[in-house]
Amino acid sequence: MHLDALLSGVYEMSWMEGRLQLVNSVLSSLPTYAMCTLQVPAAVLEYIDTARRHCLWRNSDSNAKFKPLVAWNKCTRPKKKGGLGVINLRSQNSYLRMKFLDKLYNRKQIPWVNLVWNTYYSDGKTPHASKFMGSFWWRDALKLCDLFRGISNCKVGDGKTVLFWHDLWNDNIRRNKFPRLFTFAKNQSISVASFLTQENLTDNFHLPLTEQANTELQQLPDEVQQIRESVIEPEEKDSWSYIWGNSTYSSTKLYHYTFKNVNPPKPFLWILESRCSNKLKVFAWLLLMDRLNTRNILKRKNFKVQGDNYSCALCQLQREETAFHLFFNCPFSQDCWRHLNIQWNHQIDFFATFQQARDLHGSPFFMEVFIIAAWQIWKQRNNFIFDRGRPSFIG
Repeated sequence: MHLDALLSGVYEMSWMEGRLQLVNSVLSSLPTYAMCTLQVPAAVLEYIDTARRHCLWRNSDSNAKFKPLVAWNKCTRPKKKGGLGVINLRSQNSYLRMKFLDKLYNRKQIPWVNLVWNTYYSDGKTPHASKFMGSFWWRDALKLCDLFRGISNCKVGDGKTVLFWHDLWNDNIRRNKFPRLFTFAKNQSISVASFLTQENLTDNFHLPLTEQANTELQQLPDEVQQIRESVIEPEEKDSWSYIWGNSTYSSTKLYHYTFKNVNPPKPFLWILESRCSNKLKVFAWLLLMDRLNTRNILKRKNFKVQGDNYSCALCQLQREETAFHLFFNCPFSQDCWRHLNIQWNHQIDFFATFQQARDLHGSPFFMEVFIIAAWQIWKQRNNFIFDRGRPSFIG
């Protein structure tokens, strides 16, 4: 069965929350097995992304040209970061394969790890300072070295897996700590182990040194001696730990760490924590994103409505039907909120008014009341437009 035909059938049978579940549980999971091992071609990932976008946003016509309601990069944020929790496959593919580098740099007792070290790096070189060698699988894995080093910190053991100048080890990058001395280094990609085997530290540098570089050189012996005495142990291997605070690599932790600085407004988190059905949660998310198909949105998409009438359907004020007007400023909506004892202060920031309304309402299920009420307003609006029903907030 063709994927397009399958998605067309699914679209006819489910609302958006069902399609979102299909995207997250099925379409996003299809390539996971391959992504754990191989660098999936960009064209394949793009095809899957196209199918996921089509499943989530478009209608049953596989050739539909309608634009999605929400930008894809916002959909791929975790739910706790204000998104829909759709997996970014490109990032996930890289993070899953990084486990190979975790095993390599920590020199786990695994046959393929020993084989790689003995075959390619027995001369004392480190993987990220050597020419890419080996099979296509291994060369693809080595392309992730810069990312791996960016999220890790090495506690030096024998110093064979870490570069003296460029890598973060023992909480410092020596290239930054000794910038002038670094410019005189004979081998700027030397490992910690190779650097410390030199009896005379000056053998590692081009002479003569400048006054500034010589000053930095005077600081180096004490640090090197401390490493030799208290850190370097011939039988101890280097240990790599990660920015989330431990030495256990997790692709899930890395994926979520990339959104560390994304701080969505609190109402998005309240939606996630509410006890409403997924259908209503998705609806509320679209409302707060200002992506419901109001007449204002249709106008912005150059979609023509009958009579070019873009005014609110629930009132006679002849105001353009934006989401803000329909749910907060329309007299019909205001009557609904007064009936529910929810007060909106539109003199402050949009999301700040949610916090204030929640505090004034004083109910632990404020968000559930808001979501269900907004859903009913939306249904009343659609009932009036499509079925000519009379709007009423009394059941």
